[in-house]
Amino acid sequence: MPGSPDPVLGNWLLTHVVAVAAALGTVGVVYATRARSARGSLTPALLGGGYALATLAVWTAARLATDAFPSGFVEGPLAAAGFLGFSFLLLAGFVVAAALLFARRGLVAPLVGLFGVTELVWWAFLHVRGETDALGMFLFVGPALLVLLLVAAGVEYAGRWGWRRFVRGGGRSAPIESRN
Repeated sequence: MPGSPDPVLGNWLLTHVVAVAAALGTVGVVYATRARSARGSLTPALLGGGYALATLAVWTAARLATDAFPSGFVEGPLAAAGFLGFSFLLLAGFVVAAALLFARRGLVAPLVGLFGVTELVWWAFLHVRGETDALGMFLFVGPALLVLLLVAAGVEYAGRWGWRRFVRGGGRSAPIESRN
């Protein structure tokens, strides 16, 4: 079909399996390093940088394997460097935000969001050709996904606060036995 991207790995199912494995691995590493992430920001920054490098390497490898680099990357290396730099920061931001919110606040929604973003991005980056390149679309969709991840974290935080405050009593009122 015209405009449909082709999976580099040969079929859609294998592409999804690889993307899910990458997402599980990413969330697993963030979960395993939660104690270090709670103590400082270096671990989340290193995790985010590694994740961004690996994800951009997948995008690059898919294009090298199929000789399908977007024409703008070949014609304008300075613009390509800015494009990749912004993508790197955005990708790293997903991991840093999820790691810090999970480690310091115990919020699970950012981990679920990180899983979804990783699966989506790796799946898209493992496709070539089509009407537009996946990295180009990510520059528009990525910031919205990061905001969505932060909103989900805020909703979870508010829900937990409300649960502690209103449902469990929050420890502010005297026990029923002592009121008599």
